[in-house]
Amino acid sequence: MKPPAASILIVDDEPKALNLLRNLLEVEGYRVISAASGPEALAAARQLPDLVLLDLMMPGMDGYEVCQKLRAEPAHALVPIIMLTALDDRASRLRGLQAGADDFLSKPFDAAELRARVRTITRLNRYRGLYEERARFEAAIAHAPEGIVLAELDGTIIHRNNAFTALLDPAGAGLANFYAYLPADTALALRAETTGSAARPKAGREVALSFARRPETVVEINHSLIPWEGRGIVQFHLRDLTERKALETQLFHSQRIELLGQLAGSVVHDMNNILTAIGGSAMLIEMDPGRDLSPQLHNIQTSVQRGSAVLRQLLMFARGADATLTEASPVLPVAEVVDLVRETFGRRFTVEFKAESGLPFIALDPTQLHQVVMNLCVNARDAMPEGGRLDISLGRRLVSAAEAGAAGLDARPGDYIVLAVRDQGTGIPPEVVPKLFDPFFTTKPVGKGTGLGLATVMRVLKRHGGFVRLETAVGAGTCFFCHFPVQRLPAVAPAAAAVTREVA
Repeated sequence: MKPPAASILIVDDEPKALNLLRNLLEVEGYRVISAASGPEALAAARQLPDLVLLDLMMPGMDGYEVCQKLRAEPAHALVPIIMLTALDDRASRLRGLQAGADDFLSKPFDAAELRARVRTITRLNRYRGLYEERARFEAAIAHAPEGIVLAELDGTIIHRNNAFTALLDPAGAGLANFYAYLPADTALALRAETTGSAARPKAGREVALSFARRPETVVEINHSLIPWEGRGIVQFHLRDLTERKALETQLFHSQRIELLGQLAGSVVHDMNNILTAIGGSAMLIEMDPGRDLSPQLHNIQTSVQRGSAVLRQLLMFARGADATLTEASPVLPVAEVVDLVRETFGRRFTVEFKAESGLPFIALDPTQLHQVVMNLCVNARDAMPEGGRLDISLGRRLVSAAEAGAAGLDARPGDYIVLAVRDQGTGIPPEVVPKLFDPFFTTKPVGKGTGLGLATVMRVLKRHGGFVRLETAVGAGTCFFCHFPVQRLPAVAPAAAAVTREVA
């Protein structure tokens, strides 16, 4: 893009001199600002001209005083000033230099010399401004607390700052291509985004950085296409998330323990019932060993299997935090949690689970899906203090651009598996909804909740590239729609039959 024309402020109390200078300079393409007195010159200087042509001899405020006042202002301290004077003595020139003038032209001046002087000084001033601007730009990048990389569209690095280099192992700090520091799938996606016809800034993506100083380093990468010396280059912005991810993992584990604590009372009650059944059957066998023992033995066997299933489900739910996303069916993890909910919530709740047939495998952490379902089910239970019906479903749907825009910043149009958890509870007041997914926000009494449940749901959905949509009305229940993106379709998950049963 062609730079704007240089602007020149002409200060002279003689109209003929002003017109002459204007005609000489405008024909060269300069933008001319004129002033007929010292006060007018100081006012006009607020337009920040590239050069000032200042007449020395003016009534009232002469050129020396105008020059001194201009130099006293930080915005004008470096603006070139050429004094126009009929005085050619050494004392006048020294006084002008002391006032802040950069050069002199004697009246009457030669037009060619004036143009040459103006051309040279405006170019030098532009170069100085560009140099200072570039120095400020480089200093800002160099001292930025987060990693910044400027690269060609093919990934060739033009500039990298100290914060980016500090993330890297010395052996890998000198790689010439930015994409070499990223996993292959991430590099491919970024390259497509930056070189495509619709290249534009995308939402940040979390990736494990290759050649990192610490092997567990995780960064969030944002990028944008910027103009650079007549072509486009990509600015990559890297935020180190390693410490935050470690803290999130700790909170994630703590929240699982909280959920297990909430379930403990129900589990103890259920296990007592199982042990009572086993003990009663054993007592009957002991009292009458000669009779047919098949019913008692079957009761013992069934009770042992039921108790083993409850403990196995609890152990499943308690294990691990973040694991690698793998291609997996979303149906089986949800069905496992549904079984645990049925065993522990009590006879006041009816739980129904439905899944569409033919749902595809998706990139998934099954353990985290367990936690999403359990968090939403516990919230639903708390919203129905007198008991009620809990509907859990899995389905597939396409989200349009309009629907994604209405769902929030994290939503993107596309193909999704949707986990829906609906209760018949008290609903959520409108003033609470905006804070619902904030960490540590809770409407429960002190000691009844940490406020991490829905924050954990949001974190898991973001990690999977999905989003949450909420439908609620006070007194009419709530439904959370958790959208997990369908990234690949290599296989078909087994369908889960619709099941409705009252918990004993």
